[in-house]
Amino acid sequence: MTTTVTAIYEDGVLKPKSPLQLEEHTEVKVLVMRPVAHDPEDPTGWKAIDELIGCLKSGRGDVAENHDKYLYDDSRD
Repeated sequence: MTTTVTAIYEDGVLKPKSPLQLEEHTEVKVLVMRPVAHDPEDPTGWKAIDELIGCLKSGRGDVAENHDKYLYDDSRD
């Protein structure tokens, strides 16, 4: 079962903002995700995305066709 819970980290403890439907001493796994800082100058995030376009130019014209080879060093043809 997966449940998303908003919590506050305080005094070294994660404190859920709403009650959880769990029995006492139930072990859970926690994935901590911090909210992304909001830029008032870029409310939609498009400026940040535009800055990324083209930042990984490799000079290779076949990256789409051979992405596994380049990502995973898979030299099998």
